[in-house]
Amino acid sequence: MTTRPSLTSHSEAFHTVVAGAVAAIVVVIHLVCLPSQAITDDDDFYAPAGIRAADWLAEVLTSPTAALSKTGIDAAFAINHEHPPLAKFVFGLSHWLWHDVVGVLGSLDGARAGTVLLVGLLAWWMVRWLWRPLGPLPALASVAVLISLPRFFLHSEVATLDVPVAVMIFVVTALFERARDRTAAGVIVGVVFGLALATKLNAPFALLPCALLVLLERWRGFGLQRASSTSPTASLLIPPLPTSLLAMLVVGPLVFVAVWPWLWPDPVARLGGYVAFHLKHYPIFLFFDGEIWERPFAPGRASLVMAAGTVPVMVVATAAVGAATALKALWRIVVGASADGMSAPSRDRILALSLLQAVMALGLVATADVPRYGGEKLFMPFFPFLAVLSAVGLAGLASSLQRLMPRLPRAVVVVVVVSAVVAPGLKGIVDTFGGFGLSYYGELVGGLRGAVARGHERTYYDLADKELARTLDVVAAGERVHVEPNHKEYLRTWRWLRKDGVLRRDGFVIEGQLERAGVVVLTHERRWLGYPALRERLRGWPVIAEHRVDGVPLWTISRRPR
Repeated sequence: MTTRPSLTSHSEAFHTVVAGAVAAIVVVIHLVCLPSQAITDDDDFYAPAGIRAADWLAEVLTSPTAALSKTGIDAAFAINHEHPPLAKFVFGLSHWLWHDVVGVLGSLDGARAGTVLLVGLLAWWMVRWLWRPLGPLPALASVAVLISLPRFFLHSEVATLDVPVAVMIFVVTALFERARDRTAAGVIVGVVFGLALATKLNAPFALLPCALLVLLERWRGFGLQRASSTSPTASLLIPPLPTSLLAMLVVGPLVFVAVWPWLWPDPVARLGGYVAFHLKHYPIFLFFDGEIWERPFAPGRASLVMAAGTVPVMVVATAAVGAATALKALWRIVVGASADGMSAPSRDRILALSLLQAVMALGLVATADVPRYGGEKLFMPFFPFLAVLSAVGLAGLASSLQRLMPRLPRAVVVVVVVSAVVAPGLKGIVDTFGGFGLSYYGELVGGLRGAVARGHERTYYDLADKELARTLDVVAAGERVHVEPNHKEYLRTWRWLRKDGVLRRDGFVIEGQLERAGVVVLTHERRWLGYPALRERLRGWPVIAEHRVDGVPLWTISRRPR
């Protein structure tokens, strides 16, 4: 007798297929756009480190004794050893796949495609985690909202650790919620948390919202057992904790050390060096409210302004509705708490965790005594959870409109609402396409022009966009070109463009001294102290090319007066 597959198994398979299709679409979109993306100053740190780390993996297979020796490990991880290796392994393996094997991407873009693949993983998990408890609309809309955020879009195509750690924190959170009290699933959570720790320094803080949720849903299990004839002293009653939380505390650190070969020769000393480096991080400046900040650090409101001001206002509005819905879910969890914590439905737990993780990611940067630089760069884990909350608010808005206009087909309502939320961000991506996504500002600050008037950064990261490079190949052929106000970054990043054929090898010459240059590029990053004087110095030079967004110049090419 043949057993007919259950509806549940069909549903699970269908959800998996849909999630895979969405992930594939996201990856394809980013791979198509990747060759047009600008180079950040971080790309030149992490891409070479990743390529070297992948080479080391090959050496482990061919010459394990030499590769696993202290000399072999130190040589392999000398580049950027101050950061954990997981994302760099991904960059290196991606470079091997897309550049060395398939040959469809340049050397740098091959490495940067590793971030794209991780974003595909994020999209898969967003759909897979949200579909059954919240429904298909929030599951699919969350991905649509996320990839419509212009700044997150740019970060998704560069070889840095910020989006990779956002992906890992999201995956850990989803696995934690699904694990409940299952032992095997809990151990997996611990392993993946260890991989998150091996991605970037801010990953450990993802543990706190998970622990807080456990406390809120099991608080009734805490108590004090009074002394009795059988127990002469009072004792504290603690409810059983889920294996996932314990595994995050125990298994996670073990995995962190196990996957970071640079630690192996001297774990204690090198862990201390890792922490010390980040406690005494070299200065990085932020231009905010018309001032340059490093020490004292920029005010906490800078992070809040960057969070709300760099996304479309409709995303902010629907996320606020979603956050209110999540607060109600959190209250239901507290009111319905039980000793074993098993009474809360998945929907409420997902909403609560999304809110708590979003608050943690943003609140940590806004309130801790830490450097605040790079606009939204340091709180990338905030944005996937913002997208979830926005999708929840979006779905609620669609339901409200449906009740107001019952004769209107549901599909029409959904299309209208999703378009209203996603379209402004997509327009922003188009307007800033070609590597200018970090200049996007939403309606809350009046777009880029309003942000500049308020004294905010118009761009950062010393972006080397390919439009600028190709323009110089034409207008400065055979001339000496100097870039201000941070020339040294372009010495590093433009060598990738020559290597990958974006720049002609016989084109312009990079000049390290402004006085010897015939052509000067001024990138309008106000965080550099010398920028105002440079702008004045170049004011009388003929402008031969300029790129503007919303009427605001991002770079200007000038020729020395003859």
